[in-house]
Amino acid sequence: MPTDGSSFTRGIFAGEVFDELLFPYPAPLSVADPAEAATVDRLVRAIQGRLDGLVDSVRFDVEETIPDDVIAALATHGFLGMTIPRRFGGLELSPRAYARVCEAVGGVDASIGVFIGVHCGLGCKAIVLYGTEAQKQRWLPGLARGEILVSYALTEPLVGSDAQHVKTTATRSADGAYWSLNGHKLWIGNAHRAAVIATFAQTEVERDGKKVQRPTAFLIEPTMPGFRVVDIAEKMGIRGSTQAELEYTNLRVPAENVLGQVGKGFAVAVNVLNGGRLTLAAGCTGGTKYIFAEMTKYAEQRIQFGKPLADFEITQRKLSSIASEIYASDSMLGVLANLATEDDSDWSLEAAIAKVFASELVWRAADEMVQIAGGRGFVKPYPYERFLRDSRINRIFEGANEILRLFIALNGIQTLSGHLKEVSAALREPIKHLGLLSEVTAARVRSAFGATATLDVALDPRLASHKEYFERHVAELRSAAEHAVITYRGEIVDRQLVVERLSNMAIELFATACVLSRTQSLLIGGDDARAEEALMLCDIFCVDSGLRFRSARVALAGGSGGAVDEKRKGVATIIRRDAGYGIPDSILNVTMPQTHNSTDQT
Repeated sequence: MPTDGSSFTRGIFAGEVFDELLFPYPAPLSVADPAEAATVDRLVRAIQGRLDGLVDSVRFDVEETIPDDVIAALATHGFLGMTIPRRFGGLELSPRAYARVCEAVGGVDASIGVFIGVHCGLGCKAIVLYGTEAQKQRWLPGLARGEILVSYALTEPLVGSDAQHVKTTATRSADGAYWSLNGHKLWIGNAHRAAVIATFAQTEVERDGKKVQRPTAFLIEPTMPGFRVVDIAEKMGIRGSTQAELEYTNLRVPAENVLGQVGKGFAVAVNVLNGGRLTLAAGCTGGTKYIFAEMTKYAEQRIQFGKPLADFEITQRKLSSIASEIYASDSMLGVLANLATEDDSDWSLEAAIAKVFASELVWRAADEMVQIAGGRGFVKPYPYERFLRDSRINRIFEGANEILRLFIALNGIQTLSGHLKEVSAALREPIKHLGLLSEVTAARVRSAFGATATLDVALDPRLASHKEYFERHVAELRSAAEHAVITYRGEIVDRQLVVERLSNMAIELFATACVLSRTQSLLIGGDDARAEEALMLCDIFCVDSGLRFRSARVALAGGSGGAVDEKRKGVATIIRRDAGYGIPDSILNVTMPQTHNSTDQT
């Protein structure tokens, strides 16, 4: 595997395939690290056994909290120290091992998944990656044992999770001994319970001889004067987890509590969030597997017109389609977790792809579960409506999917824009301003030197047609991306419908490549029954994925989708003017008096 920062997704935008990043498919953890596999096996068994009988998802949902005894049990089993080095009392799991545990947690309880993700994947990880030795010694042992909890406070009311443009400010004291923070944070997981919180604020630094504002990361404690929990959010789903609203008023933070370097908080934020997308994709994949098992069981047991729902072709189409997409999501997860284990691998775009794909998959699966269950899907005490509520947030968490699609494509086409200075300049600013481009990623933008335009690996003959289409589609992505860059030049950053379609094409290609790699490994693995099943899932996914790819390509080439884009803008202009849908009612138009325009219904 290359260790030069190569990226599969960047490569395919340039029409070049780094097949060595995906082929051969990674060996299972039981082969790669048997000792770590045993630890993961223990953790998975504990959570799938409902953690000593304490996990009660209905209770968590109703009471809107995870009880202390459940948190204590998580700590006892080692879940709260998964990302913490052994020398501080943690398990120090590799990204592959941690992702596998998060997948299992996602299939058991979504709220516990969020709780662990905030504590292990965001808070602890931030200290592990960027903390000083003194900071690690002070907090990590207690965090590993679950004696204290950590939170991660980035999101703000006006700027979301855009670390580059947080409004919270930090002013250094004249003697340099402390910082004063003032600002407002929103939807901060575990914050009302945390003993330490990683947070972000703008600080004044010098760049090129000028004083400018740049974000800095800090470790704050709720006991510090000026800290206040304003409120706890009431939510649609994941109600057992808690998201708090925080306020800092002249919050005095010692200078030694700076996390990382002053003015370098953006790197802290994006690199921590990058890992979070891997584990969120894992949790969504695990959640989909659980929902799918419930769907299959219900379809077998529910009798309609004298036979089970599973006998009907429409139900079979739904089951087979979701199964093929689970196979793709799981295949991507195995590749991505392996890439994350490499010290110098650039997997930021692949993490975004996996997160987008898996979060949209779990939502579709939950929606189909409700549909198949009919009236029972809509009411309690059946759990199906909770599945739907819990799954919805994933398309927003760790970067909204719309923003991640811009991230994928705008970063991808940078490899094509070097010869067009206005395009390169235009790309740098919007990506930076959207909080999309990490400093690490920016340094790795380059042509995919050394790769070829073909998939240069030996595949089973039964995969030959999929390989052929994949290579053809890689060439078409490059052609479409080049055409977009040349046509729109510096305006490409504002052509979001074009960028979105390019991103969708890249998502399909990465997913397809991972499916081909996984299928090839199963075909030569010796289990003929599972290999045949995998081949059928591969066939279904590759065909469906190819159709989605073609739809995006046709729209970019000036087909029906592209031709109607200007009309969409025109209709949107009218809608904004009319503050909604303005065509008179088809039966009787009733004119209502105008009221103040507000989205606040409280």
